Amino acid sequence: MGTLVITCPVTGQKIETGIETDRDSLDLTPHFSSTIACPHCGEDHQFSKSDVLVCELVDGVIQYQRAA
Repeated sequence: MGTLVITCPVTGQKIETGIETDRDSLDLTPHFSSTIACPHCGEDHQFSKSDVLVCELVDGVIQYQRAA
C-alpha cells in the first residue's frame, strides 16, 4: 500500500494527498481531478489522475510510480 503524491509546480517538492492506494487499484480507478492546498508554497494546486504518483516503500527504498 502506498500514498498518492503530486509535485508542487512552484517548488518541485512532493505533496502527500493523504489518499492511500496501490498502483493496481489506481490503474482501475476512473479519471478524476481534485485540488489540494500546498504546504510548500501556500497555493492551491489542481491535479488529476495523470498527475499523481504512488509512493511506496519497497525493500526499504522509496519508489514513485505512475498508473499504467
